[in-house]
Formats: sequence, C-alpha cells, structure tokens
Amino acid sequence: MTASGSDLLIIFRAIAEELVNRFRARLEEQPRLTTALGMLVTAIGLVIVARIFFWLFFSSPAIALGTVTGQVTLNGSPLAAATVEFTPASGSPSYGDTDSSGRYSLSYLPGKYGATLGKHTVRITTYNWITHSNGSKQEIPERVPERYNTASTLTATVAAGSQQFDWSLQSP
Repeated sequence: MTASGSDLLIIFRAIAEELVNRFRARLEEQPRLTTALGMLVTAIGLVIVARIFFWLFFSSPAIALGTVTGQVTLNGSPLAAATVEFTPASGSPSYGDTDSSGRYSLSYLPGKYGATLGKHTVRITTYNWITHSNGSKQEIPERVPERYNTASTLTATVAAGSQQFDWSLQSP
C-alpha cells in the first residue's frame, strides 16, 4: 500500500492536532506548567530584544578607511616587488605590494581597501621568502635601507577619501 502526498499530509495533520490537544489538556491540568511556560517564553523574548538593542546601539561602528595609493622609487627607479605597510598607533596595519612600475594600493583586509584614518608609521621592504613547488625555500634579500623598514622614519597621515603617497627612497 502506497500513500500519496495528500494522504501523508492528512496523517501528519491528524498527528499534529492530537499532540496539540494533549498538550492543551496537560496545561489545563497543571496551571503551574502554564505559568512556567509563559515565564520561559517571556524570558526568551526579553533576551532576544536585549540582544537586538545592544547590537543596534552598542556595537562597534564600521572602521573608517581612507583610500591610499602611490609609487615607490629607489634611487630614482621604480621599486618592484616591495611591500608597503602603513601601521597606525593602534589598530591593524594595511599592506600593499608594488608592481613593476613601483605602484601600490593598500588593503586593510582582503577585499577592503585603504588604511585607518590618522597617523601611520610607513615601512617599505623587499625582504621575502619564496616557496618553490618542490618545497624548497628561497630568501629574497632586503634592498631597502633600514631607515625605511625595520627602523623606519617614514610617516603618513591618512584622511577620509583618496590620497596618494609617493616614496622616493635613497640607498647608498
């Protein structure tokens, strides 16, 4: 015997009605249970409303970012394959890699471009490690003087909107 979809729906509805009727009868027999369930539903509702209230009024706002692009040169030539880092006094840094023309664009997070507003220490480095397909590693030596990276003297103040910071580095 095979039941059709409409037969299954009728059976399901009958079972649901029976369960609701038994639940109502139990509640009528035990008024304390009705009170306890009412209090539980009210408490859950209050928790949900409080969570929404705090989320709306006390959650941290989106971080304001300024778009930052620029070009890096070393001794007058574009500096390719360098990493440009803008680090604020507090908060997360932004990074960008230079292309073959020395141009970069900063990213705060993947897909979120720019840097936080305010003063930043700027570091520019070419030091890197490359892992080859065979698992071997190759160290890329630093070509930029320390005063531009590990002991950087470079600073920039990022404002709202777009700005360009070009860096003309000199190496002895």
